[in-house]
Amino acid sequence: MRRGDANGRRAERPTWVREFRDLLDSSDDELTFTATMRVEWCRPTDGPSTTTAYGDAGRQVRLLAQGMAKQRSVLRAEATEQDINYELRSRTPWQIEGIEILWAQVSLYVDDHTLSSAERMAQLRREAALEDLARQQTAARIRFMQDEVLRTPATARLYLMLEQNAQHGALPPGIDIDEIVRDVQQWHPQAQWVVVAQLVHTFLVNLTAEDRSDLLHTVRGMFEEYGEKELAEQLPATLREASPGRSA
Repeated sequence: MRRGDANGRRAERPTWVREFRDLLDSSDDELTFTATMRVEWCRPTDGPSTTTAYGDAGRQVRLLAQGMAKQRSVLRAEATEQDINYELRSRTPWQIEGIEILWAQVSLYVDDHTLSSAERMAQLRREAALEDLARQQTAARIRFMQDEVLRTPATARLYLMLEQNAQHGALPPGIDIDEIVRDVQQWHPQAQWVVVAQLVHTFLVNLTAEDRSDLLHTVRGMFEEYGEKELAEQLPATLREASPGRSA
């Protein structure tokens, strides 16, 4: 559509106005803004004429709008529209691709179904973040209990005494603290037998199947030599393939 202006520079040069609609991707997967774009443009007086100017004017506005919309959620349509139009105003008059964009405006719309989908996605992200936070807090508390509280019976009793009025931290009545401390110390990653088992596992991973069978015979003979016949009988006839990264 062509439009003339009666005063100033626009009276000397014909101007055109184009209005069109498009879908703009958002930061939400598969969800889009519906955009109505309006652009007024003309050819510079000293510039060459181009037959693609009509499409080029709209393209420049669309690319700018898409670049900003891609970083925003459809839940923030109004703010995104404001920011796009602010950027357009700061650029005009805008000479690019052999044309001069005099004025441009973008209107964004998001339908109810898209909004509902975005809200569900946002809720799922919040729930996932809360679950991840809860797992991290639980893991941190377990590490604290293992490394500090249950390191010795004395520290365990002191901790329970300090936490006896709290909702968390106190063990249920009837629990043997000494037994818990022994179990924790026994299975602690730095416990001597755990370290030895890990070293043995690493050694086995690097052996061939034949070498593992030979080692099994050696261990069985060692058990019998030390009078542990029952332990020798519990050993398997063959060792299965050791899988890298699997704990002993």
